[in-house]
Amino acid sequence: MHKAIELLKNIHFSETEAMIYIHLLKNPGLTVFQISKDLHLSRSSIYSIIESMYDQGILLVENGSKDLYFAEDPNTLLSKLSLSYQKNIDNLKEVISSIDSGVNREPYLNIVGYFNILGKIRTMLYGAEVEVYMNTDLDLEQFDDCFSHLERKGVDVYIFSFRDTDYKRTNVHIFTHKYKPTIQTRMMLVIDLSSVLVANHLIDRDEWMGTITKNDLMVRIITEHIHHDIYLLKMKNKMGQSIFELNPDLGITTKFERLAANWSEKLSNSAKEKKS
Repeated sequence: MHKAIELLKNIHFSETEAMIYIHLLKNPGLTVFQISKDLHLSRSSIYSIIESMYDQGILLVENGSKDLYFAEDPNTLLSKLSLSYQKNIDNLKEVISSIDSGVNREPYLNIVGYFNILGKIRTMLYGAEVEVYMNTDLDLEQFDDCFSHLERKGVDVYIFSFRDTDYKRTNVHIFTHKYKPTIQTRMMLVIDLSSVLVANHLIDRDEWMGTITKNDLMVRIITEHIHHDIYLLKMKNKMGQSIFELNPDLGITTKFERLAANWSEKLSNSAKEKKS
């Protein structure tokens, strides 16, 4: 009985209403006096409650010299409550959607932990409907079921990577520098030009952290980044050298360029070691 009362309270019965309903289920056809006596409640305090429950269709009454109260059949009552609840939800949606929400802000949601990030990547991939862009050095095999699902939906996936891979699927287009796989460090993911996930492995903390947003500017920045990576790779493959090797004066002498040059040299050496 206690569990039933607690569950009724969860669907917005007061404790007294829940007690009265359960008591009348077990003991149908009672007067207000009998109910108050059995539940140790004053008649004056429950008259208005019983009338309200009757008005809501929770209780039924048999009129006579003394009105007798009955609990509505549980299945009938729950159907009524479910319909009423759904109607209120529909009305609430209509009212809330008409409210001016002011400035539209797209939140940035942070995720910590490799498997949490991996789970979110998979969820986003399964939800794609148009196109997917990726820049990653993660093992693509772990997303094969996602890519297969997208293949059946007719969604193409465009992937840039420094990591060499033999992965193949008709809807997955891979552009890679074919460097020797080392540790997994990054993921940039754009879904349907509407949402983006950026995540990386923090070496000093040995921890993965990521950010998800639908912010339009962030989506465009990551989309352009991935496309430019692919364009530069295709130019290198076509001309036999990178655009910076062919045109050394393109650099603007920033610290980033010096760091990037060192990193690129390490990757290149790694690729040569693999070939040898």
